[in-house]
Amino acid sequence: MAIEGKFYGIGVGPGDPQLLTLRAVGVLKNVDIIAVPKSRMERESVAWDIAKVHCPENVRILELEMPMTSNKEVLQKAWQNAADQIMEVMHTGKSVAFLTLGDPSFYSTYIYLLNLLKKELNPEQIETVPGITAMAAAAAKVNQPLATGDEPLLVLPGVEGLDQYTEIPNVVMMKASRNLPEVLRNLQKSGGKAILATRVGQAGEEICELTEQDEMEKIDYLSLVLIRRE
Repeated sequence: MAIEGKFYGIGVGPGDPQLLTLRAVGVLKNVDIIAVPKSRMERESVAWDIAKVHCPENVRILELEMPMTSNKEVLQKAWQNAADQIMEVMHTGKSVAFLTLGDPSFYSTYIYLLNLLKKELNPEQIETVPGITAMAAAAAKVNQPLATGDEPLLVLPGVEGLDQYTEIPNVVMMKASRNLPEVLRNLQKSGGKAILATRVGQAGEEICELTEQDEMEKIDYLSLVLIRRE
């Protein structure tokens, strides 16, 4: 049986509902079903909280559990289950929009779901709608460039190894909650300016400059660090 609906991956930006693109808003106003990822079914969805102001009040919601775990078997099962639920809806001819924080192509769970749906859908049935990344929003908040001229920009996913890149002038450390102490140690060695941005555009937003003397051990999961060296 052919699948007739259309699937959208919607980047809702970092937190401020006003930062959604016009294309994202247009899709949300007209799509049949909005798929909302949740780390646990009993928890609220940050992505939905951002996007809901742009959605019709009676829009149908499809909640999908996307657990926060490093267990690949658990993750694969969750992605496949989500893909199956979306395809089941699309078999009825309905359109589905999957919400994701920031940009769908940038460290997003959406990519794993997309890879599964690509096996079942025609290319014209899939549209990925880009969104503003948290790092772009954070840089804008402090009026600081991510990179200028011919400078390189390195983006790290919160893993260890920052000390390998002391010669790169612009670094973004995503998921900084994993190893903020290493960032602080790196600042002590190589200098530069570092901005810690937490929950950009959301309730509880905090943006501050890190110093060599800071001794933070634990920060919010939705945190990143912008490092700029002259």
